[in-house]
Amino acid sequence: MLSDDLSWFLVLAETEHVGEAAAELHVPQPTLSRRLARLERRLGTPLFDRRGRSLSLNSRGRTLRSRIQAAVTQLDLGEAEVHKLLDPETGLVRFDFLHSLGSWMAPRLIRSFVTRHPRAEIRLHQGGGPELFQRLRADETDIVLSSPRPEDPGISWMELHRQPLGLCLPADHPLAGRESLSIGDARSEPFVSTPTNYGSRALLHDVADEAGVDLHVAYESNELSTVAGLVVAGVGIAVLPLDDPHLQLPGTTFVPLQTRHTREIGLMWRGELNLTSTIGMFLSEAKTELTER
Repeated sequence: MLSDDLSWFLVLAETEHVGEAAAELHVPQPTLSRRLARLERRLGTPLFDRRGRSLSLNSRGRTLRSRIQAAVTQLDLGEAEVHKLLDPETGLVRFDFLHSLGSWMAPRLIRSFVTRHPRAEIRLHQGGGPELFQRLRADETDIVLSSPRPEDPGISWMELHRQPLGLCLPADHPLAGRESLSIGDARSEPFVSTPTNYGSRALLHDVADEAGVDLHVAYESNELSTVAGLVVAGVGIAVLPLDDPHLQLPGTTFVPLQTRHTREIGLMWRGELNLTSTIGMFLSEAKTELTER
């Protein structure tokens, strides 16, 4: 136990007899006497009143006993919590995900895991891509559902899905009736996108670079649902995933985009991972869930 270095004093305070305490602790009597002498020297005061071979806990000893009892309780609780975390069926997964994935993919993964491992604990956090990546690097989370694939060699990646892209247009836009569009067809339009350090913005630039065109981003939002809402408002158009029903708001039309680029979605975690841990089981369940559907 973590509390072993303190609990001997509690036994001695209870028995008030070195011989009885030593027998209960299974240590030689001189060893216990030396422990007590060292402790009293460090504190600079006797903790027991001595009358021949008998001991009587004094006021300083009673004060120390109460503090040690509280400390031992906390240490034992801490050790029990650590053992719980080491049990994969009762452990903790800190799971972060993008706002745009919180309405469909993240709930699927959570449901799949808790169905098979109901005693495990999942702690959730939503945010933007840059924030979630920094949380992962700082060990503030275990697994991040995000996009795109990280370039950091210290971060592992498991791809789950690739989303085709489309142009999100107001329903009454002149291009809305086309079967497909190239980004060049909309080069003169104002665009709505995420900020420059977000994956969706990088993807927009990749599509534009592929076609050799320059685009004008008129409005920015860090949530794709807001991007789609701005398209409905008629202030611009956007490149968004085709297969996310939560972005297909009333008043919009999605036209498939002619590009080789897709939005890749996957799970990120730090370094090597024990596949039998709670986190490892979460990754395994996620892969199974996306493969079976």
